[in-house]
Amino acid sequence: MNTSSDNKIQQPSIIQALLSGFNTVANKPYLMILPILLDLFLWFGPAWRVDQLFNPILQSLTGLPGLENPEYSQLLEELQSAWQTVLTNFDLAVTLRTLPIGVPSLIASKPAFSNPLGVSPVFSLDSNSQVLGLLFVFLLIGYILGSLYFKNISNQIIHPVNNHGFKNFLKTFSQIVMMPIIIILIFLIVGIPIVFIFSVITMLFPGLSNFIFIVLGMLFIWNLIPLIFTPHGIFLYKLSLFPAMMTSIHVVRVSMGKTAWFLLSSVILIQGLNYLWQTPPADNWFLMVGIFGHAFVVSAVIAASFHYFIDATKFSQTLLSQQMKSA
Repeated sequence: MNTSSDNKIQQPSIIQALLSGFNTVANKPYLMILPILLDLFLWFGPAWRVDQLFNPILQSLTGLPGLENPEYSQLLEELQSAWQTVLTNFDLAVTLRTLPIGVPSLIASKPAFSNPLGVSPVFSLDSNSQVLGLLFVFLLIGYILGSLYFKNISNQIIHPVNNHGFKNFLKTFSQIVMMPIIIILIFLIVGIPIVFIFSVITMLFPGLSNFIFIVLGMLFIWNLIPLIFTPHGIFLYKLSLFPAMMTSIHVVRVSMGKTAWFLLSSVILIQGLNYLWQTPPADNWFLMVGIFGHAFVVSAVIAASFHYFIDATKFSQTLLSQQMKSA
């Protein structure tokens, strides 16, 4: 008889995953330490400016042939002004907050060089070798800290066996470093022809430029979503990068509706509360409350994503098993 058995497949629960994530961090508050330490370093620690190196490059754009046309001069001035503002407030140390795996930070999105104690020590970088060398160091440290952060959270979801050695950490770390490189290569291979086609369309129909930019952004996000759980496969199940990517794609494809709602809920929760955490200015001690609040919420949501991934993986495996039996 085909009754309950057809075994009603239990779909992953968004609410249950979020509750489990918050409980995980509430029971193990030390999981918040790395986000808090990173924010304190970016807030009170030394800063590294790059505007002295890049501002002359911005100014030299006015001398490029073809840009002396009045139609372009105003647009160029606005572009130069916007980039100059970005560079003036940019601290190279924020690259410690690496993507897609890294320690989350609230201060990374705040104006730099200011704190309740006054002005942070500032070092100006004036050569390419200094910028590239320090950038490499920050990215390396960022990925190491990010790997430790995700490893600590995943260890609370599935207790590992013989997973504390340096060799195991090095293996996981190598997969994490490869991940952004592979993703960039994939998008370059797929994206360059698409960008070229859209550029031609934009030249032929300038009025569509904003619409095309939105479409490109949506395509980028849409193609990135299936890979969202790649780190979870690496940390939870000790998969290599490509098997983890394939697992993530399969899990998201099977549970796309639920996964989309889970991701949307997570983004709304984090970004919505970030508006509250970022309310105090950078020179106000009340920002410390925001740092702790942000560390708790974002760590809880990341822990929830591990819980959700486990449930979604079980759901996809059960569904596949039933489909094979009925075939």
